[in-house]
Amino acid sequence: MSICKNDLYNNQYDYETLKINIYAVSLIDILKTQILTADFCVKYILNKNFQLADEDQNINIDLVRQLQPHLTEDDFIRAELGVSMKRINRERIDSFEDFESYANTH
Repeated sequence: MSICKNDLYNNQYDYETLKINIYAVSLIDILKTQILTADFCVKYILNKNFQLADEDQNINIDLVRQLQPHLTEDDFIRAELGVSMKRINRERIDSFEDFESYANTH
């Protein structure tokens, strides 16, 4: 399922749909319109590898916390720790092996 910016402002999407469309919409629009988990924010929204648009490069933890007020500092600490442990153990951080290759073929 392909989504665009307007879709984000009119609908809530599951994380799988958001991941599939991560290159089709800006991260700031995802951040402003969707209810996200700290895990999703750490893996994608705060990840510099996905901050391709100029406006996305200004995203930081303070902005995420402002736009996702249901998330606590502890949520982010747990999420970052989980991602860090996977990196240390050389495990995949998420279900997509190579986001860029996937996005370029869809």
